[in-house]
Amino acid sequence: MASHNDGPYYLPITWPFRAAGTVVIAAVVWFCTGWGIRDLGPEERLWNHMNVFWLLLAVAFVLCVLGGIINMAQSRRRQAAIAQE
Repeated sequence: MASHNDGPYYLPITWPFRAAGTVVIAAVVWFCTGWGIRDLGPEERLWNHMNVFWLLLAVAFVLCVLGGIINMAQSRRRQAAIAQE
């Protein structure tokens, strides 16, 4: 409802938080895959194993902060519109 065009406009957006959850899942998969490949032997490595993991976690954090900022701005606009009525 909140992420679509029809329905109540007073609900907060959810897409940044859902995207952050998807990125966290990808980070965990990359992390576990990297350690699994490393267990095969000393010469097998997943490219930038830990760097990609930390980058994905940082992207998830930024998406959560972005979602909070957008929802707070939307709430302030909504309260200002109600006060003008």
